[in-house]
Amino acid sequence: MSCAAEWASDVAGISSAGVLYEYAPLPESNAIRVLILKPGGVDDALCCSLDTTSLNKPIPYEAISYVWGSKRRDRPIRIDGRVGHITANLYRALHRMRLPDQRRVLWADSVCINQDDVSERGRQVLLMGEVYGQAKRVLLYLGEDSDQQGEAVRSLVHEIEGMVLEGIKAAGKSWNTFPTLNPEERERFLGDARWQAFINMTHQPWFTRGWVIQEAGLARDGLMLWGKTEISWRSFVRAYTWVVRRLPQVRVRYRAGSQGMNRLHLEMYRLGHKTETMPLYTKQSSHFDFLIVLHDARALCVQDARDRNYSEHKTAKDVYLDMAREYVNSMGNIGLLHCVQHTNDSVNDRFPSWVPRWDLNLFDNIITHTSGPALIPTKLRPSISQDNILEVKGLIFDEIIFTSDALSRDVSISDIKRIWNQIPDILPATFTNPLSTASSRAALAYAHVLSVGRSWGAEWPEWVKWRTAYIEYLCQEQSGSRDPAPPPPDNPPSDNGKNGIEGFHTYAQWNVHNRRIAVTKNGFFALVPLPTRSGDICCVLHGAKAPCILRKAMAAGMYRLVGDACIPVNVPRPHPGGEMLVSVGVENGGRDWPGRGAKEQDIRLC
Repeated sequence: MSCAAEWASDVAGISSAGVLYEYAPLPESNAIRVLILKPGGVDDALCCSLDTTSLNKPIPYEAISYVWGSKRRDRPIRIDGRVGHITANLYRALHRMRLPDQRRVLWADSVCINQDDVSERGRQVLLMGEVYGQAKRVLLYLGEDSDQQGEAVRSLVHEIEGMVLEGIKAAGKSWNTFPTLNPEERERFLGDARWQAFINMTHQPWFTRGWVIQEAGLARDGLMLWGKTEISWRSFVRAYTWVVRRLPQVRVRYRAGSQGMNRLHLEMYRLGHKTETMPLYTKQSSHFDFLIVLHDARALCVQDARDRNYSEHKTAKDVYLDMAREYVNSMGNIGLLHCVQHTNDSVNDRFPSWVPRWDLNLFDNIITHTSGPALIPTKLRPSISQDNILEVKGLIFDEIIFTSDALSRDVSISDIKRIWNQIPDILPATFTNPLSTASSRAALAYAHVLSVGRSWGAEWPEWVKWRTAYIEYLCQEQSGSRDPAPPPPDNPPSDNGKNGIEGFHTYAQWNVHNRRIAVTKNGFFALVPLPTRSGDICCVLHGAKAPCILRKAMAAGMYRLVGDACIPVNVPRPHPGGEMLVSVGVENGGRDWPGRGAKEQDIRLC
């Protein structure tokens, strides 16, 4: 009897005893099941068998990486002559991967693991790294390509990879020696309409899933499947790395937003191919930071919050607290405070405010890199009491007197200008150095908080032109609330006019998302966390990389950590290509602050 005929017979008798597939226990701790997918046509039912193999010496198999989607297992599959059920997404993936004339040996978690056996599921999850690492190939299933864009991406990736491999060969084994593009070359690349398909592919749900970082990163060989198109994972990551390191303007030109391929994919590739990627990175930018890994993972979706810091038997908050205590005690620093994010509710609850909640993903960009230099270096180690109070030294130097409405990544240029035009009315009339919307120094500080003092999408001299165009627009007399028209796609983003404004504003949108623009009592501009309000305190903690916002707690001498902030000084520094500002506290390590009334004291964070 054919597979199709047997299938029809089984479905007809599905309610009879013995028809539904039942899993047999795995014989050993290192054993896994593999799915033997039988050949078939486009419309044929799925037929397979499940065999057991040991990871000590497995039979050759391909592992599938895909988005689970709905947990409902309501799609039929014939397993060893019986009826099983799988999720809709796996059903589509298996149809895509089935061969017409030969069987295919696969591994897919939702069918090769007995999902109804909690104990087995826990043991098999611990083997996931080996499962994907030992597969002869990992099939990365992105889903359907409804607009038929896959071929455009495949051809673009092929061309970029060829150029990258030639450049790496010529650059040698040195840091940051891969050539940059001159303006003509850059415009030629940016004018390629295939970039839109490239960006659209990175917006597929697969790229948002947490476990795919491991699944793709550990693959000996990865193959992306988008509709009918197949693209080598290694080729794609090579091309994407070059885009990030040498052509970031693509994300401005084609309006990529804050979505896209998570940086952890690039980190996994870089760590496994250090010699190859060295010419595209500076030595400093290649630094591997555990906290940044956890931060980048916030944007990824997991079904259980404990998966971010794996634990089977504790609550997510217990895991976060254990990890934070261990980090502070073992590392002897407070770098993880820069990973704290709060909602209006979480900043006031009973959980320690200084402990990062890795399931909160409020910001598109961080204020400072956790491995950067401290504003006030210290040899003092922070301490944690038994009741989870973090004790550090710090300088309280200012107070928030104004905060804007909460901002989002959709904020318009008119909204930013509207806040700017409020500034003259915010500070007291007695303030000795009132800010003026016509003041280039004040405007530079305002632009600094919008960009958190970094350049993006352009080399520094060009970025200064973008910033200047943005400042000039802010300082114009208000002529209505309409934003300048967006530039047409074929205009160069390096233009000092509308394209410069647009490029700067795109980056500002990512920085201000779920934050507020603030003004302090001493006249500083600041970009502060969402829950910040008037009366909150500006402080630099010893060992911190950026100023922090604190809030007095109910208990005397206690503070809640609201989060870190960007607070630049109002005096620009000369810099090749254009003036720049630095964070408060950078000059003289903050040693001159006591003369301004700043108070050094013990800070107890609860």
